[in-house]
Amino acid sequence: MLRTLEQFIFRRLTPLSIRHLPQPDITAASGLAAEVYRQLDREFMTVPPVTLHHLNPQLMAGVWSACRESLVAGPNRTLKELIAVAVSQSNRCPYCVQAHTSMLLGADDQEAINATERRGTGSGSAAALAVWALATGRKKALASVTPPFTKKEAPAFMATAVLFHYINRMVTIFLDDAMIPLVGKVPVVGEQAFRIFSSVTSGRIVRIEAEAGCFLTESPSMKLPSAFEWALDDPGVSGGLLRLAAAVDDIAGAIDPVVRLLVERQIDSWEGDPPGIGKGWVDAALNELPEKQRPQARFALLAALSTWMVDDGEVKRFRYAGFDDRALLETAAWGAWLAAERIAGWMHGL
Repeated sequence: MLRTLEQFIFRRLTPLSIRHLPQPDITAASGLAAEVYRQLDREFMTVPPVTLHHLNPQLMAGVWSACRESLVAGPNRTLKELIAVAVSQSNRCPYCVQAHTSMLLGADDQEAINATERRGTGSGSAAALAVWALATGRKKALASVTPPFTKKEAPAFMATAVLFHYINRMVTIFLDDAMIPLVGKVPVVGEQAFRIFSSVTSGRIVRIEAEAGCFLTESPSMKLPSAFEWALDDPGVSGGLLRLAAAVDDIAGAIDPVVRLLVERQIDSWEGDPPGIGKGWVDAALNELPEKQRPQARFALLAALSTWMVDDGEVKRFRYAGFDDRALLETAAWGAWLAAERIAGWMHGL
């Protein structure tokens, strides 16, 4: 009965939060997409931050592999959930904050809950981990914080942080603020539903033991990008990151080389600070491009560096330039992953 209710929530209710893209038809899926849904259902939950990628099954599988191997598999699950919450707080992603706070509530880890509520203030190991996670999105801030974890823990903890810098960007663009549609719209009912959900469903999910390294796709021929060298000591974590990196690399290969060069150059010089209050910075960055090449570069740069500025108007502008739903998804994913990879690069030496 409980599993039936959970499947109704995740297959019927939570997809209602997806915007700008079609909802996945999970029951009709086949091939790799169906395999992803089955593994999600067994080991986590069939959630929109993963399933919104369904128009590109290889990308969806890559996102799930990176998530599974960093966050879900292996030890220290609640500490990794704490990292997910803190990174999501730093990126102002209410959906992800709510979803992973629910996991901490389900695990009944009061120290971790307190650390996220205080945003890293206070003492103790959980507070120190929250401080580190909150700092990961800015190069100078991260350099001033001593990593509060061991060398053995580093790959999974750092990968979880990097993954959520990617996930937060995609969620901000393509999902509503609330994980459960009632939350925020009917306050009393929503709060009660959230407490019950956290206690029952999240409490079960956060205690699932998933075996590391159970991949749905073969290992890509490319090497793990150098920004992620710190993950190589953990085959599961590095394998998950590699599969996501390879899926995004396939997307990048189909993008105009001139657009790629400009976007990559802009992100290579970014150190985590907002590039500007308005959108003047992106207009200036695009001046060297012909008009026809600007829409995709614009959308990728906003997805990477000013995600909160991707509104309905930006989506309409992108579509007006002739891009379809899949291009919308893939351009956002490319930009979001470039930002996450840049963040991964300044984790070297931690």
